[in-house]
Amino acid sequence: MIKGVFFDLYNTLIGYQPSREEMTVKLLAELGYTINEDDLYLPVNKADEYFYQQNAQKPISLRERAEQMAVWSHYYRIILEEIGIEPKPELINNLISRWKNLKWEMTLYQDVIPCLENLKKRNLKIGLISNAEKDMSELFNKTGLNKYLETVVISQEVGVTKPNPLIFQAALKKSGLTAKEVLYIGDQYQVDYMGAMNVGLNPVLLDRRNCYLDLKDCRRITGLAELEYCIDHT
Repeated sequence: MIKGVFFDLYNTLIGYQPSREEMTVKLLAELGYTINEDDLYLPVNKADEYFYQQNAQKPISLRERAEQMAVWSHYYRIILEEIGIEPKPELINNLISRWKNLKWEMTLYQDVIPCLENLKKRNLKIGLISNAEKDMSELFNKTGLNKYLETVVISQEVGVTKPNPLIFQAALKKSGLTAKEVLYIGDQYQVDYMGAMNVGLNPVLLDRRNCYLDLKDCRRITGLAELEYCIDHT
């Protein structure tokens, strides 16, 4: 029986506004390339997978500047190759430089509060497990997430990042729940879904933009409105 629901944070509960795809379209247009936003969903997701795997090996923020730049360069190389643009070093450096000057904010997806309200009414414990390297309380207060989150574990506190089992186990210990009693929702297959599964949690992959249609071995939803069905059928 499910007694708690734990969430990933970035691209699960909160996202960029404007979206990263929108901002990338804008940057490429400034550099003379015309790309549709929809064509960036899969490339950005693939680049994200690379970034999170790298971050799991060693947090990017703790690396030397040259190594950080190498990771970001490869990140944009993946995106450019996937959309058929030659990943010239000059173009990649231009994208990285221009990205730093863009303005955006992190906002909740529209389905988040209705979902959390429903979980609260069902008396389910609500938790969060995030690869974050700073105190998130300001963001939680700004978005209203602080009203719902009972168990919060971030990588800064435990010293490891997802998919390391220790961060999931820390959340279970903090909540007092067992792995089988928890449903875990995240947007990355390797980091979130497999990370949670390897600890014995009940994972659900949140695939808002249908980037994982080829996966047949996982439970996948496209929005948090579908979560109630997962709870009732676990």
